[in-house]
Amino acid sequence: MLTLEDTSREELREVMDLAAACQSGGLDQLLGGKTVCLAFFESSTRTSASFELAARRAGADVVSLGEKDSSISKGESLVDTIVTLDSLGADAIVLRHPAAGAARLAARHTSAAVINAGDGCGQHPTQALLDLYALGGALGGFEELAGRRVAVVGDVLHSRVARSVIPAFRTAGMEVALVAPATLLPLECGAWRVPVLASVDEALDWGAEVLYALRLQKERMAGGSPRIPSVAEYAAYCGVSRRHLDSGALLMHPGPVNRGVEVSGDVVLDGRSLIPAQVAAGIAVRTAVLALATGAVHEVAA
Repeated sequence: MLTLEDTSREELREVMDLAAACQSGGLDQLLGGKTVCLAFFESSTRTSASFELAARRAGADVVSLGEKDSSISKGESLVDTIVTLDSLGADAIVLRHPAAGAARLAARHTSAAVINAGDGCGQHPTQALLDLYALGGALGGFEELAGRRVAVVGDVLHSRVARSVIPAFRTAGMEVALVAPATLLPLECGAWRVPVLASVDEALDWGAEVLYALRLQKERMAGGSPRIPSVAEYAAYCGVSRRHLDSGALLMHPGPVNRGVEVSGDVVLDGRSLIPAQVAAGIAVRTAVLALATGAVHEVAA
């Protein structure tokens, strides 16, 4: 599971169905006898915790390591680390790494299933899957996503989440628009052939039913330059506030949230916010992904 770019709508639906079965408790000990290695070489709260809970609750043996407690801190290469985990019998390696393409490189050096848990500004496929699951739950099911309009708002340039949710939303049948200043749009966004709007207000005029806010990732900006005139101006155009939700739009955010920047602090836990539902969806969806990746259930769309 490296990317969702070539995933079909049928495959997405089957992942959603399996996640629902996992959430219902009907597939206990699904990963019994499997070994899952969590290799997180970049900080994480939601992704790391939900993968670990998913694996343990489904009966897998779990090994967790990060940069500080692995030999990478001594100069060992990523490839050598992956080969070591492979030699120890890992069935799945869940990898988060600061370099785009790291998961694809790792997959070339192991027979274990490699699940991309975020690779720099590359991809974050399981985040997109849990977003679809949470949104489907709010709107009446996966089939209800078709024809809905979603605006992806904020720092698209540095967002691996955007590069996964945009193809996922479109494959699910949704219409997608972007809201971002030109300095925070990637060069490839022209190939996506989606509307680019100047503000959240324009997105609502376009008909957005879902506002998917992205974190302003200053840590990934070259030389620490924020690429925007000021945070206040950015928030004025790309920040989601209560008046936007009063239109009836739903709010989503992959976390962590910079309150007062991309989302007003008073709406993070609003009744129109799906942020808690996104976090809660992580365990069921990631259990399903682990089960599919390790062959614990039949291959999706076999």
